[in-house]
Amino acid sequence: MSTKRWLAVTCCLLVAVAAGWTFLVVNYESDLGTANVILVSDASENASMATDDALVVLSFSEAEEDLSWSSMQIELVAEDERFTCSFGSQTAASTNATKVTANLGADGSTFTTVVDATDETSFTHLDIAGQTASDEANYTIRMAKTDAFLSDGTRWSFVEGIAFEDLNSFDTSELSNATEDRLEWYTYDLAEHRVLPNDGFYVIETDGMMFKMQFLSYYNQADEGRHPTLLIAALNGTTFPALSDENLVQPSPCLIHTNGNAGGVWAANASITLVENGVQICDGPCDLKLEASFETFPIQVEGVESIE
Repeated sequence: MSTKRWLAVTCCLLVAVAAGWTFLVVNYESDLGTANVILVSDASENASMATDDALVVLSFSEAEEDLSWSSMQIELVAEDERFTCSFGSQTAASTNATKVTANLGADGSTFTTVVDATDETSFTHLDIAGQTASDEANYTIRMAKTDAFLSDGTRWSFVEGIAFEDLNSFDTSELSNATEDRLEWYTYDLAEHRVLPNDGFYVIETDGMMFKMQFLSYYNQADEGRHPTLLIAALNGTTFPALSDENLVQPSPCLIHTNGNAGGVWAANASITLVENGVQICDGPCDLKLEASFETFPIQVEGVESIE
């Protein structure tokens, strides 16, 4: 084969490989989210001037899995106003710019926390107990790009083989106090050019409190890198300080009622009812829109959008 032909074949192969790699990157589909489809129906009671009306019933028209409440977000939209639905508490609205954004899940006790780790010259410090940005003197974990380090004095362990929502207690004798090295929390996928969190999650003890923390993603909702997204909840009976912070958490205007024990998940064959919680969401005929997400990704919704 002549040199020119060899170069031409090589160039064609390189172009084909590059095109294939670009296709994989551009068309990447995350493992997060769900293929379940929510069906919205009228509740048995009509809306009234009362503030405890049952508004809509939700079930799955298509369901491939049970969905953990800790990773769920549910909102009703009425007259362009949003009402978060949960088992009791929601994240308070805030206009303060910060490098840590914590949103409470539908379970009312688990935060999905996004850390802005884009600064290449300094770390973003997170106080897990308070769910706020902190500083070098008072933090639990610090992050920059993919680097993540626990603070001195923190004890930890990595847990595999159990679902995040199923772990409620942990033997503290299994915790390590080694915090010198960065956490090896991810694997880099060369084929799709993505940072992918490893399966499992961390158990962390700090200041006598226990938490569990799972890396959900390295990307925010806009698919921008260097925004580690964490799932964080209290463990071993710890009182989560952030849940008592009125600047961060407030009662939800809309409650989730289940048909029996929720068990930490919205079962694929179960229905739930959204009920006003002392707030007038709908006082008669009104248009309601439901928006929901799981693991930060939108869930497809179908069915009624208005009630009498």
